[in-house]
Amino acid sequence: MFKYCLAAALASTVVASPVFAQDAGPAATEPSFSGFKAEAVAGISEEVFVGGALGYDWQKGRFVFGVEGEATTSVEKDCEVLTPSFQDRVCLKLGRDLYAGGRVGVVLGRGTLLYGKAGYTNLRLKDTYDPGTSGGTAFEFTRHLDGVRVGAGLEQKLGSNAYIKGEYRYSNYESNNWKHDGLVGIGFRF
Repeated sequence: MFKYCLAAALASTVVASPVFAQDAGPAATEPSFSGFKAEAVAGISEEVFVGGALGYDWQKGRFVFGVEGEATTSVEKDCEVLTPSFQDRVCLKLGRDLYAGGRVGVVLGRGTLLYGKAGYTNLRLKDTYDPGTSGGTAFEFTRHLDGVRVGAGLEQKLGSNAYIKGEYRYSNYESNNWKHDGLVGIGFRF
């Protein structure tokens, strides 16, 4: 399912490119990718997640350099029943995921940016146990995992300030934990 969501996100960005890249005539100017930005994001990895990001980009010719920070959280948890007769279960929830990093991109055409990104990420994992009718003790255990994230995406301007994007990223966390994400975002540049 992940690969289909990623393909849909990137396809929607690519399909939008020609529509918004049409020349408005001789007075048209190339949209800039410079400035502060704020965006809402949603995606899928092992679970569906939502969040937001802030950043700043500098454009020099066809090249864009930026810094960004993002916070997302999962909207679901994965549970497994251990003993059907007791209905005891263990659950894992990917909690908030914080990211800080940079990106470098190249403007492909009018209002279209192809970029790569890398940075630090920190994921909160929450494990819970519900004893059901077994008479056991419930517990909750939270872990924070540091890691590195790399990714690539395509961003398309929608007029002078708004934009949409599709992105793939890979996060590698300590203790041999990792995840692949596909996301879409909509943002506004100030």
